[in-house]
Amino acid sequence: MNSSSRSHVALKPIVNRQILLFVLLACSFGTALAHMGIDPSEFQARRQSVMNAASDGIVLLHSFSGPKSWSESGFRQDSNFYYLTGLENLHAAILAVDGTTKESWLFVMAPTAREQRRFSDSVLNGWDSAYLAPDHQTEQLLGIEHIVAWDGFADFIETQRKANLKIQFYLDQSGEGKMVADVSNPPGLAPIENPYLLWAAAIKAKWPDANIADATPILHKIRAVKTAAEIALMKKAAEFTDAGFRAAMAAIVPGRTNREIEGAAIAAAFRAGADGLSWPELRSGPVSSRTVFQKFYDYHLLNRTLQAGETAPMDLGFSSEFYKGDVGRTLPVSGHFTPDQREVIDFMNNAYQSGLKAMHDGVSGDEIIQTCIRYVENHKDGLHSDLAKRAAAELLKPTRWVMYTHGLDMVEIYPPKELHIGNTVAFGPDFDVDGQGFYEEDVSLITADGHQLINPPLPYAAADIEKMMAQLKQSQK
Repeated sequence: MNSSSRSHVALKPIVNRQILLFVLLACSFGTALAHMGIDPSEFQARRQSVMNAASDGIVLLHSFSGPKSWSESGFRQDSNFYYLTGLENLHAAILAVDGTTKESWLFVMAPTAREQRRFSDSVLNGWDSAYLAPDHQTEQLLGIEHIVAWDGFADFIETQRKANLKIQFYLDQSGEGKMVADVSNPPGLAPIENPYLLWAAAIKAKWPDANIADATPILHKIRAVKTAAEIALMKKAAEFTDAGFRAAMAAIVPGRTNREIEGAAIAAAFRAGADGLSWPELRSGPVSSRTVFQKFYDYHLLNRTLQAGETAPMDLGFSSEFYKGDVGRTLPVSGHFTPDQREVIDFMNNAYQSGLKAMHDGVSGDEIIQTCIRYVENHKDGLHSDLAKRAAAELLKPTRWVMYTHGLDMVEIYPPKELHIGNTVAFGPDFDVDGQGFYEEDVSLITADGHQLINPPLPYAAADIEKMMAQLKQSQK
């Protein structure tokens, strides 16, 4: 046994002092795999990929520790922590993926006395555990080499630093898709809300001379390529999202509020089997497009009463085991587009379809968007209405085309520089003209032959959208 192994084993006695606290929540994995849709060996392979990419250091990921808020539908685990462990509910834990030794460590906290009381009759066990027992059985079943009490975390870091003075510690510094506060205090004061900044600040405070790097590029690259199991879960999420979208199409009428329509979508998606709510949004009126992020800061969430003759861009996503669906179309509040609106919808869609056809392995995001812009440039002179001509002017702007990779997080990489086989990308135009919003989006899987849609087909052409809405409304009578 080498000195590194002996130092690792030295951490194990800490377990004995904590083990009794874990008995109520001890792990029982016997039949706990089916709901995940992903075999434990896949999580091991993911961690191995991280080790290979961070061979000069250790990736340190912190699980979320707080419970959900009263207003949330359920607890949300940190996506990178979940991606590498499969533990969707585990609280107060640190995953150390060590590229220097090619081993993983999971440091877990014993529940407090209050938490023991809360969980004394808990059904949260196995993969659903909020707290894990640090024992050999759990190590074997999770495929993680070392699961120990987190009291030993500091000693672990000290041991690694002594063995290698140049070792890098890779921390998740969040990314484009994680909606966290960039700034939450004046200069000179520590952040109070962003958990990624707080985690980095805690490490730097303990080890001010440590070599710290951003883990985001490593994790993004690995997560961007979806496995067959991930794609299957994304297709399930897309089916649930499709059910919600159709319900919303049937519910849209003048006089109802945005939230009423979203509520109909939510009810239908959960009835279909969705286990999480990702992004329900119906926009309408003069702020339908430009204020897409206003909902994150506005108590009323852009809620208003739908008016006859308006367009209503709908953007929905529901989850299946953390994986997200995402689809968007523009709908007529009155059930029929005006002739001018119809011309915009069909022209926008033709440009969009040219971008979808341009998707293939190795293509850049800019190339896809430029393909759409070339279509607009080549065909705009054939437009008739002033509304459509102004829409074409908007579609010539690259910023009106939105593209990002998609999966566990609603937005994973934004903007993606180059697409490759196994990437799942959400893409579409989003703009407004004269206070009317227009929007279209699908999620596509990049394949060896080009691309395939993840979500079930929804109509694109204005006449087909109107026809489906009429059929769905009739079926509800």
